[in-house]
Amino acid sequence: MSVKTATIPFEIPSDPVEKDALLVKLHNETQYLKQELANLKRMIFGQKRERFVPSVPEEQMTLEGLFEAAGVKIPGFAETKETITYDRRKPKKGHGRKPIPDDLHREKHILDVLGTEKICSCCGTKKKKIGEDITEELEYKPAVFFVNQYIRPKYACPKCPDNGVTTAALPSRPIDKGIAGPGLLSYIIVSKHVDHLPLYRLEQMFKRYTIHINRSTMCGWLGQIEFYLEAVHREMRRRLLNESFLIQTDETTLKVLDETVKDKCALGYLWPYVGDGKLAVFEFQDSRSRDGPTDFLKKYTGSYLLSDGYAGYNQVVEKKDLTHLMCWAHARRKFFDVKELDPWFVDRVLTFIGKLYDVEHEAAEQKLTPTKRGELRHKKSVPVLAAVKELLTNPGSSVVLPKSKLGEAAAYTLNHWEQLTRFLEDGRLPIDNNLVENTIRPIALGRKNWLFAGSPEGAKRLAIFYSLIATCKLNDINPYEYFYDILPKVASYPANKIADLTPINWKMTKR
Repeated sequence: MSVKTATIPFEIPSDPVEKDALLVKLHNETQYLKQELANLKRMIFGQKRERFVPSVPEEQMTLEGLFEAAGVKIPGFAETKETITYDRRKPKKGHGRKPIPDDLHREKHILDVLGTEKICSCCGTKKKKIGEDITEELEYKPAVFFVNQYIRPKYACPKCPDNGVTTAALPSRPIDKGIAGPGLLSYIIVSKHVDHLPLYRLEQMFKRYTIHINRSTMCGWLGQIEFYLEAVHREMRRRLLNESFLIQTDETTLKVLDETVKDKCALGYLWPYVGDGKLAVFEFQDSRSRDGPTDFLKKYTGSYLLSDGYAGYNQVVEKKDLTHLMCWAHARRKFFDVKELDPWFVDRVLTFIGKLYDVEHEAAEQKLTPTKRGELRHKKSVPVLAAVKELLTNPGSSVVLPKSKLGEAAAYTLNHWEQLTRFLEDGRLPIDNNLVENTIRPIALGRKNWLFAGSPEGAKRLAIFYSLIATCKLNDINPYEYFYDILPKVASYPANKIADLTPINWKMTKR
């Protein structure tokens, strides 16, 4: 029986040094391919959520153990024991149901006993009312359409017919000579931009109430409203650039129907800019070019810019001499996406980053002032950051190939280390850009429903509505109530007082 031998598709060098170099090269390539395969499997079959449960041994779950695992000696961690006592309030027994708001309209239904039961069966005396039992249930009625009918009596002098007719003036209306009232328009705005309902679905919903409003008509209404709200949007942009200490930014894609692009949608971008966590302004750009953020931020008078690692921000940072911060959530995500490639190493990196967030959660729970938060960070976050850097610089027995996804994650963090640690400079600075990511999440949900913007003008309209709605959310404002109140006013509001209609100022006047 003959034995077939495998044919090696390349020549093995006879020199021992060259042979060892070849083996190292082949080993590195094998490791790289294994990591790439694991990453592809996770992308196709893995979970998308970023929940992380450390798999390190229990003795390494303490901060001291993590430092020892990374080979970092941190002074001042002597073992101490202390007894902690506290008083705990015992919760009241009950179903834990949240109470029904007191301001809801209540329809009373009196369930009285029969007249014969109001007479005492023992002595025949009429019973006296001593109280009542009240049971409440939350009920719902479908949307109700109604008509505001403005009746204006006309007056004329019977002796002076040339003197004209006198009538009362109509109240200010959102759309002049239009049939849509502020409540209907507010409902359409909120349904599309908050509840992500396309206009064609609203058209179908209205038909169930025998109200026929074509989607093109609703689109026209939104266009007319946007014409007036653009002034409010400009004022929000001015305030963002002139009064913000910190601006956070990111971008998200948006498909747009464009006559200049045949057979497919053009790809545009919505850029959100959030100032000091309270004011959000979206801007539409037809590309991801650096000209977008550079032009928008050219009049920015603040000090800090927080973003991801996109190089398009570098020009405006240099021109405006801004302090550039970067996001730990982005850095963490890069490691989380490759955690199957080297679980031992990645688990430790993610655990360290989790310690940084524990400090932030502690500051939030204690409602610390920015000064106290900064002191807490220097006390607890600085040692953790030192351990992270040491672990990434000296991975020990782990194989971190420079061109692998794991190597790219480590390089990203180390290359942007200065920007990632600048949150230590001021207690007002956030550790990540999650606020902006939460601001653009509704757009991602909307894209799954209305799919695309009908035109570049429609994309700019989306930016205006999302700016107002996102700012309402940041300031705990009901967007329906906000639009319902300002829509009748905005068309005739004095230009020099338009700031009154921005969500932040509007909320102050309603207190």
